[in-house]
Amino acid sequence: MEAKLYAYRNKKRREAMVEAAKNTIKEALSWQRSSPATAAAALDDKDDLESIISEESIDLTPPPSPFCSRTMCFLYFMLWATLYIIAVQVQFGAVYFVISVLVFIYFNTRSGPKKKGEVSAYSVFNPDCQSIDGTLKAEQFEREIRYGAASVH
Repeated sequence: MEAKLYAYRNKKRREAMVEAAKNTIKEALSWQRSSPATAAAALDDKDDLESIISEESIDLTPPPSPFCSRTMCFLYFMLWATLYIIAVQVQFGAVYFVISVLVFIYFNTRSGPKKKGEVSAYSVFNPDCQSIDGTLKAEQFEREIRYGAASVH
Protein backbone atom coordinates (compact mmCIF):
# COMPACT_ATOMS: atom_id res chain seq x y z
CA MET A 1 0.00 0.00 0.00
CA GLU A 2 2.79 2.41 0.95
CA ALA A 3 4.71 1.58 -2.24
CA LYS A 4 1.64 2.34 -4.38
CA LEU A 5 1.10 5.61 -2.56
CA TYR A 6 4.78 6.55 -2.91
CA ALA A 7 4.75 5.74 -6.65
CA TYR A 8 1.51 7.68 -7.14
CA ARG A 9 2.86 10.75 -5.35
CA ASN A 10 6.10 10.67 -7.36
CA LYS A 11 4.13 10.39 -10.60
CA LYS A 12 1.89 13.30 -9.63
CA ARG A 13 4.87 15.39 -8.52
CA ARG A 14 6.58 14.88 -11.90
CA GLU A 15 3.37 15.68 -13.79
CA ALA A 16 2.85 18.80 -11.68
CA MET A 17 6.40 20.00 -12.37
CA VAL A 18 5.97 19.50 -16.13
CA GLU A 19 2.55 21.19 -16.08
CA ALA A 20 3.92 24.12 -14.05
CA ALA A 21 6.74 24.61 -16.56
CA LYS A 22 4.26 24.52 -19.44
CA ASN A 23 1.96 27.01 -17.73
CA THR A 24 4.84 29.37 -16.96
CA ILE A 25 5.92 29.41 -20.58
CA LYS A 26 2.33 29.72 -21.80
CA GLU A 27 1.59 32.67 -19.49
CA ALA A 28 4.84 34.38 -20.39
CA LEU A 29 4.04 34.22 -24.10
CA SER A 30 0.30 34.87 -24.09
CA TRP A 31 -2.74 35.85 -22.06
CA GLN A 32 -4.19 32.34 -22.13
CA ARG A 33 -5.76 30.84 -19.01
CA SER A 34 -6.01 27.20 -17.98
CA SER A 35 -8.60 25.31 -19.99
CA PRO A 36 -11.57 23.29 -18.67
CA ALA A 37 -9.82 20.13 -19.90
CA THR A 38 -7.15 20.51 -17.20
CA ALA A 39 -9.87 20.88 -14.58
CA ALA A 40 -11.49 17.64 -15.77
CA ALA A 41 -8.13 15.87 -15.63
CA ALA A 42 -7.67 17.08 -12.05
CA LEU A 43 -11.04 15.57 -11.11
CA ASP A 44 -10.01 12.22 -12.64
CA ASP A 45 -6.77 12.32 -10.64
CA LYS A 46 -8.75 12.94 -7.48
CA ASP A 47 -10.89 9.87 -8.17
CA ASP A 48 -7.74 7.78 -8.69
CA LEU A 49 -6.32 8.99 -5.41
CA GLU A 50 -9.52 8.16 -3.56
CA SER A 51 -9.36 4.63 -4.88
CA ILE A 52 -5.86 4.19 -3.47
CA ILE A 53 -6.39 5.58 0.02
CA SER A 54 -9.33 6.68 2.11
CA GLU A 55 -10.22 10.32 2.69
CA GLU A 56 -9.59 10.11 6.43
CA SER A 57 -5.84 9.57 6.04
CA ILE A 58 -5.09 12.54 3.78
CA ASP A 59 -6.40 16.08 3.47
CA LEU A 60 -7.84 16.55 -0.03
CA THR A 61 -8.83 20.20 0.03
CA PRO A 62 -8.98 21.46 -3.55
CA PRO A 63 -6.89 24.52 -4.35
CA PRO A 64 -8.87 27.75 -4.34
CA SER A 65 -10.15 28.76 -7.75
CA PRO A 66 -8.91 32.09 -9.09
CA PHE A 67 -11.78 34.47 -8.30
CA CYS A 68 -10.50 37.59 -9.92
CA SER A 69 -9.06 37.12 -13.37
CA ARG A 70 -7.40 40.01 -15.13
CA THR A 71 -10.50 40.69 -17.20
CA MET A 72 -12.81 40.69 -14.19
CA CYS A 73 -10.46 42.98 -12.26
CA PHE A 74 -10.36 45.35 -15.22
CA LEU A 75 -14.17 45.35 -15.49
CA TYR A 76 -14.59 45.96 -11.75
CA PHE A 77 -12.09 48.82 -11.93
CA MET A 78 -13.87 50.36 -14.92
CA LEU A 79 -17.21 50.13 -13.09
CA TRP A 80 -15.69 51.75 -10.00
CA ALA A 81 -14.03 54.51 -12.08
CA THR A 82 -17.27 55.23 -13.93
CA LEU A 83 -19.23 55.51 -10.69
CA TYR A 84 -16.44 57.66 -9.22
CA ILE A 85 -16.61 60.07 -12.16
CA ILE A 86 -20.38 60.32 -11.71
CA ALA A 87 -19.90 60.95 -7.98
CA VAL A 88 -17.35 63.70 -8.71
CA GLN A 89 -19.80 65.34 -11.13
CA VAL A 90 -22.46 65.55 -8.41
CA GLN A 91 -19.81 66.72 -5.88
CA PHE A 92 -19.95 63.47 -3.93
CA GLY A 93 -16.50 62.17 -4.94
CA ALA A 94 -14.73 62.29 -1.58
CA VAL A 95 -17.52 60.43 0.19
CA TYR A 96 -17.66 57.82 -2.59
CA PHE A 97 -13.90 57.32 -2.38
CA VAL A 98 -13.90 56.92 1.42
CA ILE A 99 -16.82 54.49 1.32
CA SER A 100 -15.18 52.45 -1.46
CA VAL A 101 -11.91 52.28 0.52
CA LEU A 102 -13.80 51.04 3.59
CA VAL A 103 -15.62 48.41 1.49
CA PHE A 104 -12.28 47.33 -0.01
CA ILE A 105 -10.77 46.95 3.46
CA TYR A 106 -13.81 45.02 4.68
CA PHE A 107 -13.76 42.50 1.83
CA ASN A 108 -9.98 42.01 1.97
CA THR A 109 -9.82 41.36 5.69
CA ARG A 110 -9.96 37.70 6.57
CA SER A 111 -13.04 36.94 8.61
CA GLY A 112 -13.11 33.16 8.31
CA PRO A 113 -11.70 30.64 10.74
CA LYS A 114 -8.05 29.70 10.72
CA LYS A 115 -7.11 26.75 8.48
CA LYS A 116 -5.85 23.52 10.01
CA GLY A 117 -2.12 23.75 10.68
CA GLU A 118 -1.98 27.51 10.08
CA VAL A 119 0.10 29.27 12.72
CA SER A 120 -1.02 32.46 14.39
CA ALA A 121 0.94 35.68 14.06
CA TYR A 122 1.74 35.57 17.77
CA SER A 123 3.26 32.09 17.62
CA VAL A 124 5.38 32.97 14.58
CA PHE A 125 7.31 35.59 16.53
CA ASN A 126 7.03 33.82 19.89
CA PRO A 127 7.35 30.07 19.25
CA ASP A 128 7.16 29.01 22.92
CA CYS A 129 4.24 31.40 23.63
CA GLN A 130 6.08 32.84 26.62
CA SER A 131 5.11 36.12 28.20
CA ILE A 132 6.70 39.10 26.47
CA ASP A 133 8.25 41.75 28.73
CA GLY A 134 6.37 45.03 28.70
CA THR A 135 2.98 43.57 27.84
CA LEU A 136 0.07 43.92 30.23
CA LYS A 137 -0.99 40.54 31.60
CA ALA A 138 -4.40 39.82 33.12
CA GLU A 139 -2.86 38.95 36.50
CA GLN A 140 -0.86 42.18 36.59
CA PHE A 141 -3.91 44.22 35.62
CA GLU A 142 -5.99 42.56 38.35
CA ARG A 143 -3.30 43.30 40.99
CA GLU A 144 -3.13 46.93 39.90
CA ILE A 145 -6.91 47.31 40.10
CA ARG A 146 -7.20 45.64 43.52
CA TYR A 147 -4.08 46.88 45.30
CA GLY A 148 -2.98 49.93 43.30
CA ALA A 149 -0.05 50.56 40.99
CA ALA A 150 2.45 50.20 43.84
CA SER A 151 1.75 46.45 44.05
CA VAL A 152 3.56 45.83 40.76
CA HIS A 153 7.33 45.83 41.11
